[in-house]
Amino acid sequence: MTTEVNHHIGLEGIVHFKFTNSKTGEVREYEFKNLVLNSGIDHYMTTSSSFITGCILGSSSVPPVATDTTITSILGTSNTNQTYGAGESNTTTLPYYTSFYWTCRFIEGVATGNIAQVAMAYGNVYVHNNTYDGLFSKALVKDSNGTPITITKLADEVLDVTYTLRIYSPSSDVTGTTTISGVNYDYIVRAAIAGSWSLYNKAVSLVYAATAYTGTIGTQLGTPSGSASDATTKTFGTYVVGTYTRTATIFWDLNNGNLSGGIRSVYLAFGNGSYGSGVYFQIQYTANPAHPDTTVTIPKDATKRLTLKYQFTVGRV
Repeated sequence: MTTEVNHHIGLEGIVHFKFTNSKTGEVREYEFKNLVLNSGIDHYMTTSSSFITGCILGSSSVPPVATDTTITSILGTSNTNQTYGAGESNTTTLPYYTSFYWTCRFIEGVATGNIAQVAMAYGNVYVHNNTYDGLFSKALVKDSNGTPITITKLADEVLDVTYTLRIYSPSSDVTGTTTISGVNYDYIVRAAIAGSWSLYNKAVSLVYAATAYTGTIGTQLGTPSGSASDATTKTFGTYVVGTYTRTATIFWDLNNGNLSGGIRSVYLAFGNGSYGSGVYFQIQYTANPAHPDTTVTIPKDATKRLTLKYQFTVGRV
């Protein structure tokens, strides 16, 4: 049985340039949005480490497209993570989002010239020959009105490029019907603890928590209620490049999930629990009234094994 968590998990990137003249102290700043590339989403879906590792500046004025995998006319490359950490978040009004930022520094004499384009990279970034493993995002430099411009980096300027990546949790529930052991169950899928979604590392490359509950699900900022029982095993299927979809298989063996009154809801965490990063969902089940001989909940006991599958997708805002 597969419960399709077909929420739209949205990613949005924002680039901030800060030029500082090392002689006069004069500061110039610019901020604009960028394009998360297809290769960036694929990397987010699979990486087991930090997924922003460097920045590349170029002079080309060709607008980026989602299928780009390279940046041309390179002026300079930086793999110096000056700072990084959790950024601003919004858990007051929908849509909720959290963010993470990385700041790369270009010192005096590096990437001097006319900057028209910027890309954020993942994997290895080699400053000595301006090469990289892959690109996460790409953008033309723009002014406050969103108009592409060219900015000149002088030889005596330091440039700090801060990339802020926001992740938006789904604002609406997903509802549907699925069949478990011949019984139709209506389900509600909802984001969980939206204020704790994180982009630090390991993205959604593993399932680190899967727990059955006796109670109903909470708000988008909460979790299910009631007694709980962890799954026996929890695994992701093989990711297919270009699908931006992951499917998790959750299994409760004979000795697990045997909650008094049955299973009413399930909590799922995808990401890296050791670093407190990931995305979270909660799913509530109710037996369809067409089966009056069944309980409202999933009747799991020590004579039954239960396998549930969950599917979700990731895209751009």
